[in-house]
Amino acid sequence: MTMSSRRRPAARPRIGALMRYGERIVQVVAEARGQRAVIESIGEEGRMFRSHVKWASRERLGGQIF
Repeated sequence: MTMSSRRRPAARPRIGALMRYGERIVQVVAEARGQRAVIESIGEEGRMFRSHVKWASRERLGGQIF
């Protein structure tokens, strides 16, 4: 068995959940097609961005956000 075949399937995010995507903290705003979620994040200039990402690309937040 390879490492990828042992992975658990990605869990579907709840709408409104805070998650980690790379170095950013993001909020899940909607579910999209093909195991993707719509997320919102705020950039360094304070501008809001909306992106579509795969469920598997996100991580749960640890015990501390900041």
